[in-house]
Amino acid sequence: MIWWLRQRGALGLLPGALAAFVLSVGLTLDVVVVFPAFVGDFAVPTELSNFLCLIPSVALVVCLERRLPSVERSAVRRLDARDVTLVAGFALLVSVAAMAMSPLGPEAMVTAARNNLLFCGLAVGAWPLLGHRATLLPVFWMIHSMFLGGRSLNDPYPWVIVTEKADVAHAAVGAAAVFLAGVCSLIFFAPRTDR
Repeated sequence: MIWWLRQRGALGLLPGALAAFVLSVGLTLDVVVVFPAFVGDFAVPTELSNFLCLIPSVALVVCLERRLPSVERSAVRRLDARDVTLVAGFALLVSVAAMAMSPLGPEAMVTAARNNLLFCGLAVGAWPLLGHRATLLPVFWMIHSMFLGGRSLNDPYPWVIVTEKADVAHAAVGAAAVFLAGVCSLIFFAPRTDR
């Protein structure tokens, strides 16, 4: 078990990613950025902390890429269940850490927790197909949600999720659905051999 944790980088990489996420989100609470809307009619302001929600998803893909397929294929115990537990547990831990910081700024922390689940779901869901390039999917999602704009002033398109306010129900449901789909993708489509 300890060999598997060391190989995945769970003892060094994930705690570092959690600390970086908590510190960076805590330090950029009220910083709002506005990018030009190239396609939509209105630019949508977003908090800088939304960009920092990419840190945990990148760390998870790096962890999943640190595997030894030949050794893991011959293992007596199944490591796939441990990978799923590691991914789901870390993503939920980061979201809980963001929610625990809600006295600093409740709306920003709820949004950070929701976006963390969205980005982790996108990255983990794409990992069986794209490998280490799966980190690009949440990055592209963030970029397109910034430059797409909104339907009206401070009203982003509903499917964007990232720039929605914290109290929007469909954004929370969408982020949870994407996270569950990503975990299911990891369960059913995780590669058993080298790419």
